[in-house]
Amino acid sequence: AATLAFLALVMATINCVGGFMVTNRMLEMIAGKRRRKKGGD
Repeated sequence: AATLAFLALVMATINCVGGFMVTNRMLEMIAGKRRRKKGGD
């Protein structure tokens, strides 16, 4: 049972970190598009 709990904890941690990484990439892409539009004007 302890092994299963540890495995679940590791998987949850990876899921959280991965989610933050994807979110940051999306925000950078959106911010980059806005910056390019402002710079082009």
